[in-house]
Amino acid sequence: MNAPEVGKLIETADARRDAIHVAVAPVEAAEDLEPGGHVILRVGKAVRAENGADAIGIVDPFLTAPVRAGQRFWLFLLPNSITSLRHVWTHPAFMAVPPGDNHKRREGP
Repeated sequence: MNAPEVGKLIETADARRDAIHVAVAPVEAAEDLEPGGHVILRVGKAVRAENGADAIGIVDPFLTAPVRAGQRFWLFLLPNSITSLRHVWTHPAFMAVPPGDNHKRREGP
């Protein structure tokens, strides 16, 4: 079974339900934006992408109202566009792992 390729139409009859990871980042809107709208970052803030091909992601498509300038939202990065992926978590039984040291196991206080 092939992994889902979101952003593309399903071309096979044997596609099945699945789950995917989507990279998200908290960003500030530099202008009013619509949920699902394609955006780019300009000086660290989200603005509408004039050309969809230039977009780096979309405004949280699950929002039910527009994002106003100055509000923060989740930017959903386009599929297959990130160059590295890692999950960061904490748990009371483990010490925090210093940044860049995520391959070394640390235990206890």
